[in-house]
Amino acid sequence: MRLLGFRVVGLACLVALAGCTTNKSIANITTVPGKLQLAVGTINDSAGTLGIGGTTVNIVATFRNPFGNSAFQNPGQYTLTGPAGTIVAPSASPCDRIYGYGDFPGCESDGLGEALWGVPPQYNPPNPNGGYSLGFIQTGAAATAGGAYTLSMSVPVNGGMSPYSKTATMPAPLPVIANATGVVTFTSDGLGGGTFTIGNPAALPRARVRPGKFARPSVSTKTPTEFLIVVSNNALGIVATIETTGTSATITGMGDCSNPMVGGSPIPCGANTAYVIDADYPLVEDGPPANSQQTPNLAPGGSADISVSGTSTINE
Repeated sequence: MRLLGFRVVGLACLVALAGCTTNKSIANITTVPGKLQLAVGTINDSAGTLGIGGTTVNIVATFRNPFGNSAFQNPGQYTLTGPAGTIVAPSASPCDRIYGYGDFPGCESDGLGEALWGVPPQYNPPNPNGGYSLGFIQTGAAATAGGAYTLSMSVPVNGGMSPYSKTATMPAPLPVIANATGVVTFTSDGLGGGTFTIGNPAALPRARVRPGKFARPSVSTKTPTEFLIVVSNNALGIVATIETTGTSATITGMGDCSNPMVGGSPIPCGANTAYVIDADYPLVEDGPPANSQQTPNLAPGGSADISVSGTSTINE
């Protein structure tokens, strides 16, 4: 079953979809310029922060024109199938379409009821319509090691229908990043920023094999290569995101919590919530606004996996 937030903020072309003015081929040429990519992996939502829980299938897709923008303004509803059959069936929802990086920004949500997207300081320039898609699609489907997953759609182009399809295979053993540790400490600067210390996940225990046996473990431990810290406020939703490849990251405050007329920026003064998304692929670097490649490398390590920590309260 697919779990979606359906928090679409406007259906105009967002900054993330810049350049998608019509559903025709560029310069009315007959060759359709869009290229569809697909990578699969797992989402480890051990703390239930995304509202999924457990280990499920992660889908990462790009559908771009040669300029790196979304291939079409209306890319058509997609179908996603896996070893057990249909995971996502075509629907009228704009959330069941693949744009420049996953589905429409704001379609995915976390278990806190917030639209899940990237915002400053990591994602610049700011998107005036809310934020940028983080690229991964929360299918909620059980992951099958060695299983084939196919994404397909028919796009209305120049008065006809153009088919697109991509298949990706889940590695075996099943790739899983260990439970994310999340934010360990936060030191406020009193201005709406501060320094986060996060933990790297411990390795998953190796599968026990009896002496003389050479059975492969059912799970392959994946090592995260980057961490996206997500800060949210109960009243405002996600207010800041910052990436690190180490164990600390700093957000520079631009406000003043000592002055009630100014307040904290980007993190509001008072209590806020933070969690961390661990990834073993270029989660931030593959997406807008930084990436303008038509075919970025979605799974340099063989799969696209994330692990999401539990939430922590941080005080600004």
